[in-house]
Amino acid sequence: MAYSINPYLPCARKQAVLLVVKERLSVSIVARKFGVSRSTIYRWLWRWQEINPYRDTNWHKKIGQLQFYKFSIPTITSRPKTTPRALPQHIIERVITLKNQLKRCAEVIWHKLTVEEGIRISLSSVRRILARNGHYVKKKWEQRVYRRNPKRPLPINPGDLVQTDTVHLVDPRSGKRKYVYTVIDLCTRMAYARVYERIYQIPALETVLIAEKKFGFKLKVVQSDNGHEFGRLFKEQLELNNERVIRHSRIRHPNDNAHIERFNRTLREECIGSYMSINKTVDQIQKKIDVFLDYYNNERVHLGLKCKTPTEYYYEVLQRC
Repeated sequence: MAYSINPYLPCARKQAVLLVVKERLSVSIVARKFGVSRSTIYRWLWRWQEINPYRDTNWHKKIGQLQFYKFSIPTITSRPKTTPRALPQHIIERVITLKNQLKRCAEVIWHKLTVEEGIRISLSSVRRILARNGHYVKKKWEQRVYRRNPKRPLPINPGDLVQTDTVHLVDPRSGKRKYVYTVIDLCTRMAYARVYERIYQIPALETVLIAEKKFGFKLKVVQSDNGHEFGRLFKEQLELNNERVIRHSRIRHPNDNAHIERFNRTLREECIGSYMSINKTVDQIQKKIDVFLDYYNNERVHLGLKCKTPTEYYYEVLQRC
């Protein structure tokens, strides 16, 4: 029997056995038809005989009785049932007994087993035993958080989907930082950026609201990553009065924010650079970014917009609507 996860294999085995048993075809013809060796067909027949141990010995002469036999041959799993490194059963029972007696956490049980009783066992093994028996609840920092995101819309019209992110500008000598909050509309590729000295939810909120005024259209869905600057306050204020919807990208999936990540790269390469000079103030960096944004939105053509600028494409969409 082949070890495979293909869900159609049991059906293929059934059809092959039916051709041999019911249609009376030779093993060679059936093997050629299914593209396997004759020994494989023989093994399938042996498995069929094991599944039907109480079949009539003259089944080949009584074709009408085949409807009472089982022909589906399931795949045998190759997963091992035991491991040589598995803990002995008496240690598992001892862990559960100590949990019921002491009513304490896994660390206390592990200390009593290793220090007082001299049993060699890891703390993770104790936690695993308790979790399998319903005695251990994972701590908050151990639990993976899954956000209930609204469905990602198609950016057909301006404001349907807007992405926001943060660019960290670091001075290599002093280690001081400034933060550039960026916003881009996926339909028109219109972008906006603003510099702050702190990374917090209020600057991120202000950047999105100012970008909405600069763009000239309402933002319906705002997507960000899972940074702390896009936390609860950021979400509550933007979703106030049901004006906007906030969604977050999946953890460790930067491709979900591909457009804003590409804009951040363009902003670094063509405007602010990869590092920050400690002599430059926030106002100086902001003036430089404003000049670049004017060029980016009004003069720089985009291949994704059929070699048009974001402003030209925006007015084209308005005429189309």
